Amino acid sequence: MTAKEFRAILKRNFFSPVILAIYTLALILLFLGELRDAYFVSVVITVNFAVAVFQETRARIQLHKIELMSAPRARKVMPSGDIQELLYTDLIVDDEIVLSVGDEVPADVKILSSKGLEVDESMLTGESASVEKAAQDEAYASSVVLAGSARARVYAVGEETRSGEMTKRLKQYKPELTPLQKSINLVISTLTYGALGFSLAIALVYLLMGHDLVSVFKAITAGAITIIPEGLLLASTLLLVYGSLKLAAAQVLSQKVTAIEAMAILNILCVDKTGTLTEPEIRFDSFEVFDDKKDSRYYRRLIGVIAQETGGGNTTSDALLAAFPAPESYEIKDILAFSSERKFSGAHVAYGGHDETIFMGAPEYVGVLAKVTDEQQRRVDALASEGRRVLMVVGVKNSATSLKALIKQRECEVIGLLILRNDLRVGVKDTIRYLQKRGVQVKVISGDNPKTVQFITKEAGIVGADKSITGAELAELDDEAFTNAAVENTIFARVLPDQKERLVAALQARGSYVGMVGDGVNDALALKQSNLGVAMFSGAAATRRVADIVLLNNAFTSLPVGMRIGNRIMQAIEIISTLFFHKIIYVIVLLAATMALGVIFPFQPRHVTFMNIFIVTLPTLMWTIFPPRPRHQVRPQDFWKDTLLAVLPIAILSGAAITLSYWYLQAVHPQDVKGVATSTVIITTLFGVYLVFLVPYMLNVGYDLKAKIARFLYLGLVILGASALFGFNTLRNFFDFTQPSHQYITVVLIEIVFVMCIQWYIARRARDRLVARLRA
Repeated sequence: MTAKEFRAILKRNFFSPVILAIYTLALILLFLGELRDAYFVSVVITVNFAVAVFQETRARIQLHKIELMSAPRARKVMPSGDIQELLYTDLIVDDEIVLSVGDEVPADVKILSSKGLEVDESMLTGESASVEKAAQDEAYASSVVLAGSARARVYAVGEETRSGEMTKRLKQYKPELTPLQKSINLVISTLTYGALGFSLAIALVYLLMGHDLVSVFKAITAGAITIIPEGLLLASTLLLVYGSLKLAAAQVLSQKVTAIEAMAILNILCVDKTGTLTEPEIRFDSFEVFDDKKDSRYYRRLIGVIAQETGGGNTTSDALLAAFPAPESYEIKDILAFSSERKFSGAHVAYGGHDETIFMGAPEYVGVLAKVTDEQQRRVDALASEGRRVLMVVGVKNSATSLKALIKQRECEVIGLLILRNDLRVGVKDTIRYLQKRGVQVKVISGDNPKTVQFITKEAGIVGADKSITGAELAELDDEAFTNAAVENTIFARVLPDQKERLVAALQARGSYVGMVGDGVNDALALKQSNLGVAMFSGAAATRRVADIVLLNNAFTSLPVGMRIGNRIMQAIEIISTLFFHKIIYVIVLLAATMALGVIFPFQPRHVTFMNIFIVTLPTLMWTIFPPRPRHQVRPQDFWKDTLLAVLPIAILSGAAITLSYWYLQAVHPQDVKGVATSTVIITTLFGVYLVFLVPYMLNVGYDLKAKIARFLYLGLVILGASALFGFNTLRNFFDFTQPSHQYITVVLIEIVFVMCIQWYIARRARDRLVARLRA
C-alpha cells in the first residue's frame, strides 16, 4: 500500500462528524481544566479512530492478497517453447503469450497466429459484439476472448495500454459499506446531529438552573458520547472482516465485504448446469453414425481435428480428444471456433486426400445447417431426456466456399451424434435441499438442451423442474412477457449470454435479491448484473474478475458453508446493534427526565467509559470471537424491526427505572452526590449486563458449547473488573466512584427486579412474534 493511500485512509476516518464533535468536546473540557474527563473522552475516540484506520489498512492489504490469490495469469511462451503462467503485472513488451477462450487479454498485443479468435471489446467500445481477430490484427487489454485461440506479442503493458487509465481507476481501493452498514452510518450521522440539539437543550436548562460551565460541558460530553454510537459501525466492520476470514478458511473467497450480507438477503439463486450442478469433467459415451455406409473411423479423426483446433481447451473438447485423438497430418484451410452465442464450431480440413467441412455443436443450432429427419430428431430428444449431453455432427464436401457462407447456404448432411455424460456433483442434492429450506428459489440458466437440463434439474431435487422455456422462445417475448417468464419458469435452456443477464435483471425488477453462479465467460454478464455473483476459481478470468465470491475448491456445495457463516455474522451484528440501541434510548430518556425534573445528569464522561466496557465493548468482543448460532435465517431487511423496534419498550423501561432510582436516591441523600452517582452507574450497568443475556433470547439465538463458555467468561470478567475497580482506591478515585453502600442498592433492588421481569416478558413476546413471522 502506498503512502498516498494510507494518508487518504487517515483523512477519511478523521474528518467525520463523530470524531470532530467528540474531539471538540474534549478540547473544551481541557480548556475548562477537567483533565481526567478530557483524557477519557479523547482516549476512547482515539482508540476507535486507530482501530478503524488499522482495520481499513488491513482490509486494503488483505484485498491485495485476495487479488493475488484470484488474479488471472497470462500464459507466456518461453524460449524453450514451454508455457509459463505469470501475473499480468509481470508481462513486459515483446513477450509472446497464448490466448484462449475465457481469457482476459492481459496487455495490448499484436496477433501472430489465430485459430478463429473472437474477442469482446465492450470494456473499451461499449458494444458487446464479438470481433474477429486474424494474424497482424491488434487486441487490447481488458478485452475478453469469446472464441478460438491465438498467439500474440505484447507491445504495451499497464498504464501504457489503451485501457490503462481506466484500469488504474478500477484498481484504486474504495472501502465499501453493505446496505446495512449504510443504514447504520445514517443512524450515526443522525444521532450526531441530534446530540447537538440535546447539547443546546442541556446548556440552556442547566444554565437556567444555575450550574457552572464545567458542569454543563461535562453533562453535554457524557450525554453526547453515550448517544453517538461511535463504535457501532466499527463493530459491524470487525464482524464482517472476521466473517471474510472464516469464509476464506471454508474455501469461499469474499472479494467484496457486501457479499456476507448479500448471502443473508438472497432469495433467488440462478445456477449454470455444467460445472455447478454437474461435475466439471465431461465424459465421452459414444458416437452414433446415422449412415452405416460412412466410415466412422474417418469421421472420428475429423472430430478429433475439430476438437483440437476449435475447442480452446474446454472440457467438451478435452473429452472428445481423449476419445478421438487428432491425426498427425492434416491441413486446416478455414476455422470457426466455438462460441457461447453460436453454440457450434467448425473447420474446413484437408485430410486423407479429401477436403471436408465439419460442423459440430448443439443440435438445435447445427441442425438448421442440414435436413434433420424425424427419426434423427427423436433420437436426439430421447438421449437428452436421459440427461445425456448431445452434439450433432454435420458435414459437406465443399472446398471453395467459406465456412460463414456455408452456414448461410445450409447444405450440410447429418453425419451422427456425439453422446457425452456430465454426472451430478456429489453433495448437490444436499446443497439444493439446504437452499430451498432457507426459502431460496433455485433457477437453472443453461446453454444446454432443455430436456437434458430438465433431467439434471429433477435429479438435483430442484422444485419446479417441469416449468421450462428456451432462449428462442424468450427472444419472441416483449419486455413484460419476458419478465413474467423469468418469474414463472425454473429452467431456461439454450439461452444466450445476453439473455442470462436480462433474466437476472428481470428477476431483480420484481424485487428479488438475485445470486448467479457460473464459471464460463458466457456467465460473466449475468454475474456482474446479479446482487451476488459467485464464480468458480477454475473458471474464466473475466468471470472471476466480476464475482463477489469465488469458490476456491470449485464446488457449488461450498456455498451453504459460506451462507451459514454469513448468517452467524449477521446475527452477531443484530445483537450488538440492539445493545447499542438500548444504551442510546435509555440515555435519551434519562437526559430528558433529568432536565424535566430539574436535576443534573448523573454521569461523568469517565462513568460512561466504565459502563461501555461492560455493556458494549466486552459483548462486541465476545460475539466477534464466538459468533452466535441462529435458529433461523436472519433477514437484514427486517433489521430495524428485529432490533430497534423490538428493544424500544425495554430500553424505555430501563431509562425510566434508572431515572426513578436516581431521583429517589438523590432525594434521600441530597448531600452525597458522588455516592448517588456511583449507585446510579451500578444500576445502569446491571441493566446493560442483563440485556447482554436478554437480547439473544429475544432474537431466538441458539448456543453451542463455545458460546456458553463465552457467556460465563463474560460474566466472570464483569465481576472481576467491577471488583478490581471498586476494591482498589486508586482505580475507584480515578473513575470518581465511592465504595458502594448496601443501603443505596437495596432500596431500589425490588424496583430493578420488577422492571427486569417486565422486560423479560416483553422480550419473550418479541421472540414469539419473530418465530411466528418466520413460520408464516
